[in-house]
Amino acid sequence: MKKLCLFLLFFAMITSPVLANSQTVLVTDEIYKDMEALKYPQVSETEKPGMEDKINKTFQKYIKESFKELKENEEQSKKYDFHAEYQTDYEVKYNQASKLSILTSNYIFSGGAHGNTTVESFNYDMDKGKRVYLTNILTEEEQIEAVRDYVWEYATERPDIFYPDLKKEDIKLTKDTAFYFTDDGITLVFQQYEIAPYVAGNQEIHVPTEVYE
Repeated sequence: MKKLCLFLLFFAMITSPVLANSQTVLVTDEIYKDMEALKYPQVSETEKPGMEDKINKTFQKYIKESFKELKENEEQSKKYDFHAEYQTDYEVKYNQASKLSILTSNYIFSGGAHGNTTVESFNYDMDKGKRVYLTNILTEEEQIEAVRDYVWEYATERPDIFYPDLKKEDIKLTKDTAFYFTDDGITLVFQQYEIAPYVAGNQEIHVPTEVYE
């Protein structure tokens, strides 16, 4: 239970309120197979034809994969004698100006000192009718390098939070890097241990538009 509370604390650290006005879509909670541990989002009131179904199918696939991981963890707990814990959660990070960003979080405890939390971002451009990955925004190597430099400088100025010996090449910016839209740029969300110790949680770094455009 302590580990689950720690997960909720970490996830709270990387969540923030979203303005209610001018919402792009309506997002509601769903529970998979009546299991409170498996919460996921579904959307409605999309203006572009087909987008609602496309987005909802993506999250349905996500929660089915999460269910499979939960069951596998339960089987491992019986084999290796530990108390299995698993919890999904999500936060609507941006929902306006025809943009939608939802951040999911999967906490798992599979023995050891503590559990681990994996975050994944689901970003959509509703006008273009497609999901947006980081590499759709940072399309040129120069843009990637500019953002990497920005992140590295941000981290090295805060050695009490990030690894003090963090190298630029340790900062991976790929299609799978989690991020969400903001009014004036994007915010990158890093996995635990990726650029900071476990105790620091999933670190967020806001990157203004002028850094990469």
